[in-house]
Amino acid sequence: MTLRVGDNHCHLNPVRGMGVKAFAKRFRESGGWFVGLVNLTSWSYGVNIGGASDYERVYRLTLHTARELRREGIKVAVILGPHPAELARLIERGVKARRAVNLILNAYRIAARYVELGEAHGLGEVGRPHWRAPRVVVEACNEVLDRVIDMALELDCVVHLHVEREGLKTIADLSTRIKGLKRVVLHHAEGAYSREAFERGLIPSVPAKEGELRAALRGGRHFVVESDFLDDPERPGAVVAPWSIARLFKRMIRRGLLSEEDAQAILIENIERIYGQV
Repeated sequence: MTLRVGDNHCHLNPVRGMGVKAFAKRFRESGGWFVGLVNLTSWSYGVNIGGASDYERVYRLTLHTARELRREGIKVAVILGPHPAELARLIERGVKARRAVNLILNAYRIAARYVELGEAHGLGEVGRPHWRAPRVVVEACNEVLDRVIDMALELDCVVHLHVEREGLKTIADLSTRIKGLKRVVLHHAEGAYSREAFERGLIPSVPAKEGELRAALRGGRHFVVESDFLDDPERPGAVVAPWSIARLFKRMIRRGLLSEEDAQAILIENIERIYGQV
């Protein structure tokens, strides 16, 4: 059985990781055809942030990685922007919340220019910490989230959200913030609530783990899957390897837990609906 695999949310680190060629070979040999490439945090690349313009280095590394992946025969959609942890770290370092928010928003404005130029496909991952954080951090993150949604509405582009996993409470909150934006990807979505997320205007991106997939499938096949691969040799088991997605789907098909048509919808057709031609 041959499957084509689209990984909706994945990171690569050209500074410290396994290397694009090695990644592409393993992913392609497993049936990989598409990667939603999201930049890592600035410190993952060894980039020090003193101002918004320093994110240019982060974005250029990500765009260069995307070009290399395409040369290796993999289609790529690029998602650019500071992770919520960047804003949290600034505030925890003593930067005033207003200044930190403005810095992050200016970094998103730079990312938006790459979307306007057609070099990136969307913004993110934007949102809130999924860990316990001070109220000032959460409020600052919500302000950034709301403003980035506005940017995405102007650009008519994709947004990847990073938020806490609190089921219907989180989904209800996000549904009031997305303002009709059609392509809002809920990164690390809870499989058990994927139907509710979809019905509230979000696109669930479910971790490629059997339990999550089985839960998501109970609500239909309107979701995509992600590895959230970190490309960190010091944390090899922290997340799913993209080349294991095909093995997981084939195993589930053999066990009658989903059909080949389900797999095609999740791994190909839904990806194409989000990103169009890449």
